[in-house]
Parts: sequence; structure tokens; C-alpha cells
Amino acid sequence: MHYRLFWNNYKYFPYEKELALKEVEALLNPQEIYSENDVINIELSETASANEKLKKLTYFSMVESGNETIIPSQVRVEQTAGNSTNNRQATRYSAHGIHEYKGKFNPQVVKSLLNIFNVNENSNVIDPFSGSGTTLLECSLQNINAIGLDINPLAVFIANAKQIAISNPAEKIAEVGNKIIRDFHQSNKIFELPIKLTEREEYLLKWFPEETFFEIEFLRESINHNAGPLKNIFLVLLSNLIREYSLQEPADLRIRRRKSPFPEELLIDAYELSINKFVNNIRASQETTGLKVKKNKAINFDSRNLEAQEGVLDLNYFDAGITSPPYATALPYIDTQRLSLVWLGLIPPNEIMPLEGNLIGSREFKNAVKKEWQEKMLRNVSQIPESLFMYCNTLQNALSESDGFRRQAVPVLLYRYLADMMLMFKNLLPYFKKNAPYALIVGHNHTTLGGKRFDINTPKLLVEIAVAVGWIHDESVELQTYKRYGIHHKNAVNNETLIILRKP
Repeated sequence: MHYRLFWNNYKYFPYEKELALKEVEALLNPQEIYSENDVINIELSETASANEKLKKLTYFSMVESGNETIIPSQVRVEQTAGNSTNNRQATRYSAHGIHEYKGKFNPQVVKSLLNIFNVNENSNVIDPFSGSGTTLLECSLQNINAIGLDINPLAVFIANAKQIAISNPAEKIAEVGNKIIRDFHQSNKIFELPIKLTEREEYLLKWFPEETFFEIEFLRESINHNAGPLKNIFLVLLSNLIREYSLQEPADLRIRRRKSPFPEELLIDAYELSINKFVNNIRASQETTGLKVKKNKAINFDSRNLEAQEGVLDLNYFDAGITSPPYATALPYIDTQRLSLVWLGLIPPNEIMPLEGNLIGSREFKNAVKKEWQEKMLRNVSQIPESLFMYCNTLQNALSESDGFRRQAVPVLLYRYLADMMLMFKNLLPYFKKNAPYALIVGHNHTTLGGKRFDINTPKLLVEIAVAVGWIHDESVELQTYKRYGIHHKNAVNNETLIILRKP
């Protein structure tokens, strides 16, 4: 039977069309596939379940067969996020837009990979660097079991709030949101500082005007009192705003004092708007996907140390893995979100920098830690592959006295990153089923040492490490001008690679 697949009107990156065709082949196994007048034509011998499979496609706007027209579910769910004109790809549908967490990757890529890997409702998926839960949410929307791991407690908090949102009716979320806003406007709002401040309060008062501090504290209490099991949804929505109303420069990744003017819009008005927008997204999405049973979750856990806690994962359990790990000399995930972390009570202020320094790819090195890793690199204590060890030494030998302290640390940082990622690859392998795929979207990096530019091909380095500890490398796909979205998009890596590994 003949089918015609039509592209959307928005501009595609080349890799998206490549993934789209891989989806068609994996889901439908067509006898023939060819392009004509920018329409993909396929011939299928098996048509009994074709319509349901065609509805799962990620990147096509519609499918025609004879007099029948099929609209993929992805089109409908994207339209719920304001993509009705179909002139751009929507990435904030369902609960994806609850927080502009730094380093998000496109949910469409996740869904496409689930299709390419033929992951179904009986499959189990893992994301060992789950961030704000893009993979978890996409799996939930497809009724696929998934678990996420992340060392950042804010990331875990956001990811699990998304799961709460899709498992509760939008009208219930709206009702609670209205109650919180009404509570704020009806209160007398007579605030006084306690006689003795907690460490948390002292820290927040350094970074918020007193009036703003009282407002976010009042809202936090109101949320805890009024929102019940939905409270984390509203805490996440507010945490997404507080940086804009702080004394921290919002556009700066680091903690630096504000120079830009404060928003003219009142915080409570911005919060109400964000609640309403989120509710509308959830409401429209649920009309397409329905309510989801809350079964997927993120866990605050380090993927380098899987054996440290029994019962977190089961051996030979996962049918696939999809993740976007940090890259070498990663941006400061914890430092950027420290206000939310402290305000939510996820970590005390004195734990911010130790946690930042413990992240894979972190650039935060205390002198003692730097010296320890310099000694490890000198003898290759972590036993990374010899060629990668030599590459780190090449960078070390390129340093000159004119290089600042951050550049001086690059070779050791790269060595530590490769050692940490090797631990992750090695420890994760036993938890995958035989022949199970593991997809990683990895950013490239570059540095200048001794006046010479070095392009650090992180994906290539990671493939070599993965193969060394037992993974099979299936393929690597360049993600041309792949864009991350959010308040830090100007600092994002625009050159990335999709690595697909497989357990033997």
C-alpha cells in the first residue's frame, strides 16, 4: 500500500530529517522509500497496524493514503503549545515548559530515538544524566517505563514535578493556582523579619530586596498550605522566576551583582501569568495524551557510583538509555541555580560550591583537589585509554605562562572528566540488556592554550572510552547547529553529536 508523508512547514535541521527517515524504517520497515517533490513516499506490505505506527512519527505533519489522512499525535501535542501556525517547532508542550532549566535538549529527539529503538510500553529506559527530565517526560507521554539519575537536586525536583503535572487534571492544577494567587492578594502582607535569621534566610536576604524576599517566602508558605500533593508544581514555577527578581544579574551564569534594571512587571503578576500559561499547556496536552499514571521518577543519585546503593537499579533491566551528559569543562549548573536551590531548601548555602565541584565536567577546582588530580594525571591512575592520556598531556605541554588560571586547569579538568565518564560507562553497562542501545547527545568544546586553539572532540573521546570498557559503537550522527533553548542559550554549545552505543 502506498503512503505519502508530508513535512511540517518549519525549517528542519538536516539531522532531524535524517532521524525522521530512520523512524520510518524502524517503525514501518517499508518495501520502498523515496522522496518526490519534497514528499516522502513509502510502500508497505503490512498495513494492519500501519496507521497506529504512522501516528507515532515525530517529524511529519500528516500522512495520506488514498482518501485517508492521518495526523501524527506529535503534531497535535505541539499545536497545544502555541504551534498552531506550524511555522516553528514547539518544544514546550505538556510539562516541558515548567522551567527554563539550563542545558535542555529537544524533546522531539528523545521521542524520535524511542521510535528508532522500537521502545514500547513494556520497555524500561534510563537517563543517567536526567537533568530536568526531558527523557522521563517523553517516556511518560508514550506510556514507557523510565528512571532518571542526577546529582543536582534541583534537576530531580523539576523532573518529578513534571511527572506530578501530567498525572493530575489541568482543572485541578488551575484551581490550586487560583487559590494561591487569591491568597496572596487577600492577605494583609504585614511582614517582619524574625529576631534570629536562619542560614537560609541570611543568604536569601543578601540576594533579594527585602520586599521580594517577603513575597517569595509568603508564596512558599501559601503553596505548602494550599497545594497539597501538587505543591512542587507551583514551587518549580515560582523558582523559575525568582532569579529575574533577585539582586543577581539574570543574564550572567555566575553569581554577580545586578546591573540591569528590575522587571517592570510585578512578581505576583508574572507568577500568575506563568501558572495560567502552564495550565493551558497541560490542559491542551491532556486532550491529546490523556492523564498519565505517575510511574516514572528521577532520583538524586550519582551515575559514577551506581553500586553504592543497593536496590536503585536492577541488573540487565534496561532496554535503552537516552541522555545528554555534561561535556568537558561544563557550565556551572549549580552556581547558576543556587538561589532556587537555597530557596527551595534543597541544599544549605555552604554546600553549593562542594556540590558544584563534584559535578562531572565541573570547572570548579579547589587547590587540594586540583593537586590530587594533577598527580592522578601524571601517572594515569584512572587508567583512561593511552591515546586519551597522551592527548591530555599534549594539552598540558601546550600551556604557557600567559595562560590564566582557568586555562591552566583545562588539561587536568579534561582528564578528570574522561575518568568520570569512564566510570559511568563501566558501571552502567551491567544494567542494560544484551544488544540494548544507549544514545548520548554530547557537545564539542574548544580551548586556547599557549596561543594555540585546540578543538576538543568530546564525542570522539567518549566513544573511545565506551568501547574500551565494553560498549559497541553503532554510529555517530552530527547534530548540525543543534540549538538548546532557555535563558542561557547564548552560552550553549551549538555543535553536538548523537552517539549511539550498544551493549554486546
